[in-house]
Amino acid sequence: MQIRVLLVIFGLRFWLATSLQGQITLGQWRTHLPYKYCNLTEATDNQVFCSTTGGLFYYNLEDNSVVKISKIDGLSDNGVAAMRWSGDLETLIMAYQNSNIDLIRDNVIVNLPDIMKKQIPGDKYIYDIYYLGQDAYLSTGFGIVLLNLEKDEISETYYIGDNGEALKVNQVTSDGTYLYAATDKGIRKGLISDPFLVDFNAWETITDIPNAGGAFSTIAFFNDVIYTSYADPAGEQDLIYYNNGSGWSIYSYFTGKICHELLDQGDYLSLVDNKGVHLINEGGLVIKELLSAKPLSASLDDYGSLWLADYGDGLITNQEGNTWSIIPNGPNTTSVYDMEASGNVLHSVQGGVSGSWANLYMKAFLETFSSEQWNSQLFPEARDLVSLAIDPADPHHVFAGSWGYGLLEYKGEEVIRYTEANSTLQTIIQGGNFVRIGGVALDPVGNLWMTNTGVSEPISVRKADGTWKSYKVDNLITGYTALGSILVTRSGDIWAIVPKSNGLFAMNINYTIDDTSDDEYKKVSVVDKYGKVITNDVRAFAEDRSGNLWLGTNQGVYVIYSPYRLFTEGSVYAQEILIPRNDGSGLADPLLGTQVVTAIEVDGANRKWLGTASSGVYLVSEDGIEEIEQFNATNSPLLSNSITDI
Repeated sequence: MQIRVLLVIFGLRFWLATSLQGQITLGQWRTHLPYKYCNLTEATDNQVFCSTTGGLFYYNLEDNSVVKISKIDGLSDNGVAAMRWSGDLETLIMAYQNSNIDLIRDNVIVNLPDIMKKQIPGDKYIYDIYYLGQDAYLSTGFGIVLLNLEKDEISETYYIGDNGEALKVNQVTSDGTYLYAATDKGIRKGLISDPFLVDFNAWETITDIPNAGGAFSTIAFFNDVIYTSYADPAGEQDLIYYNNGSGWSIYSYFTGKICHELLDQGDYLSLVDNKGVHLINEGGLVIKELLSAKPLSASLDDYGSLWLADYGDGLITNQEGNTWSIIPNGPNTTSVYDMEASGNVLHSVQGGVSGSWANLYMKAFLETFSSEQWNSQLFPEARDLVSLAIDPADPHHVFAGSWGYGLLEYKGEEVIRYTEANSTLQTIIQGGNFVRIGGVALDPVGNLWMTNTGVSEPISVRKADGTWKSYKVDNLITGYTALGSILVTRSGDIWAIVPKSNGLFAMNINYTIDDTSDDEYKKVSVVDKYGKVITNDVRAFAEDRSGNLWLGTNQGVYVIYSPYRLFTEGSVYAQEILIPRNDGSGLADPLLGTQVVTAIEVDGANRKWLGTASSGVYLVSEDGIEEIEQFNATNSPLLSNSITDI
């Protein structure tokens, strides 16, 4: 099945125009992706494309511009797995990590979602693309897929494993007579003219090559010679073999450890190893090199310049005899865990915890988007930043809670770390310094409240004057292994999520931080009006502009109306938002049913933005009755249906 659409961008030139517009208007989309960790590059007639861990961009060889491109510009998906250009067919094929495929030619995108949609057990990742005549051969995790580029459709699939089983194919090449497939179980070949290549019996295993039954990661036919790389299972020393018709020999000019790529570049063969890219001439000699720290892929443009995708240093080139790199501005990582914005400045952190709230030990990066530019700030002594709060008087004064490394206070470039040594925060390790902060929140007068997991005084506050106070809270939450987000309500109450299906905690300090004699503390279950527990698996919460507490749970959305009644009347209960069917039945359905709701945000019109674990984002009316918008990865430029934060 193909879906043919006129490119929204009406050619690549429009990509440039839109990228220079800067700020977007209300209702428009923009993606923010990292571009320094490059893993694939491919040169066309006038652009050099580069895929990164999160995004895609190209360098225009005619006007030297750099253009970021994404689903917003008409692509069908995000995250390129394989990408190859055919100058003869003037076609660029992009295969995405979810096995979706785009063909781009003549300002038109033809989308082929067949492999993505087909129920194929096991690995259906597309590892490489090889052009032969009017066809393209896709190397996949289950075999070889033949793509007919005259009809823009999949015409055949070759399961070439033993007895027709699925077999991971890493790369395909041809000498004009045979197709050769580098697989995880040796090299297989089949006669191109054989009309029965769909029969696994038409494929034979090459047995005269050393390590014949092992994994071969790359293969290329260049100047009547077949080159292939044997992947060392220990990951220490790959071997490159070549066959010029006189049997297999070791290619002695390979001096690297790992072979990432072998490609026929026309006049040269390119070899990418752990050192860089090496151009090999018709005599098998290395005549040019471009080195980098973590090279993964290379391409040669029509002007003879090398382009090298490096995992950390961007797209590197030797254009015009100088070595330089291209890294479009963007965040450092795709691993965003929490975001906060104030005064036209957005901050995010890349930390996180596992499903059981164990540490992931991710580097402590604070990412800041301001004046249309991203900047990253690393604090090397910490890990796993999980929560943020911004001083409303100064958008560059930020507090970040870490899961194990205390509280970080950012004042521009200055960073102060608070632990057991200089605050009331406590460590969970006796004699150690491991302070787990699950949530941070500022109250209207500048006091910073936070949860401190696994200690005797699990709630702490850094007062506006810089002094500290902590609370035992009647030992109600001392024994829990995780304390999460925290918020301060309009009535001055403090609420916190107790993760791992343990409900909520609330406290009322009667506006006296230092006097605990008038405090009240409550451990709260999410119950209905009859006192029956609905669920205690709370994933997110937010107070709306009417003072109601909206809960995102593993069973949809619930609301605690007037939550201050917990301390004035002694109890509160949660209610579903029921959406009338309006079909004459008189029945209604709960808002979002039993979907897992992972994020809630309230906008200026008191509408609710609801993020889910698997269905994208919903925008609902103030009372939640009307669904205004629903955004997912299919109907919008949203990159994933799994939402972490809004």
